[in-house]
Amino acid sequence: MKKGKIFAMILLVLIVGGAFVWAMRYGFEHSEAVRNLFSNAANEVTGEAGPDAEAALAARSRITALVSMYIFAIITVLQFVALMTGIGVVSGIRSGDAPAELKLKQLDNAEIFFDIPLYVGLFGTVSAFLVMTFSPQSSRLIAYSSTLIGIIFSLLLRLTLQYPLRKHLIANNPGDDK
Repeated sequence: MKKGKIFAMILLVLIVGGAFVWAMRYGFEHSEAVRNLFSNAANEVTGEAGPDAEAALAARSRITALVSMYIFAIITVLQFVALMTGIGVVSGIRSGDAPAELKLKQLDNAEIFFDIPLYVGLFGTVSAFLVMTFSPQSSRLIAYSSTLIGIIFSLLLRLTLQYPLRKHLIANNPGDDK
């Protein structure tokens, strides 16, 4: 892939990723529904604490919710980075000047790029365990969504990019018995 395309792809991911994180923060600040996705305030018990303790608990709950929201947003952006990386790798193989047999080997070698969304999803699940202590509700959201996005993106890469290219290369390489 040419340097200009790589730079454009990186710039696009940075812009879209930054816009997504900004939109999540905006939604957190201005929408109770978004804030409640990450907040666990309704489940916390204050006991017979005074107003100062309730204010401290509310502040802690808000900080925990904000941290959870940022973890969710960053993992989602990482998922899109993994998707764009896979698209870039397949695009580079497809547009290369190599013969079909070599492209098939390159595609086999690029197998790891189709699994990266799954690994990022696993990273999100493990990150959710760290959040679980403070906010079980948001930790479930992070774990399930990061895993689901990873599975979907991995399937998209394999079904829409890898399989059609492999099929095309095999059809154009009659000497190959694969």
